[in-house]
Amino acid sequence: MRRLLAFFGGVLGGGAIGTALVLLFTPASGDSMRRGLSQWKMRVITAGEVAAQKKRQELESELAVLTDVKE
Repeated sequence: MRRLLAFFGGVLGGGAIGTALVLLFTPASGDSMRRGLSQWKMRVITAGEVAAQKKRQELESELAVLTDVKE
């Protein structure tokens, strides 16, 4: 039990130290970081939607060829 508590204490301590270091050495302010992450998220979502639409069109075309459906 003592080893388990020591392990979890180390995990929590390491997490706290890691968080503090990240906050100290982050090159951007909080608002700037949030804005950048939000823009990155929107780019990723848009790229995913475009890729999904392209793949859907490819698969629909392939299905039409395989089933001899005329559009």
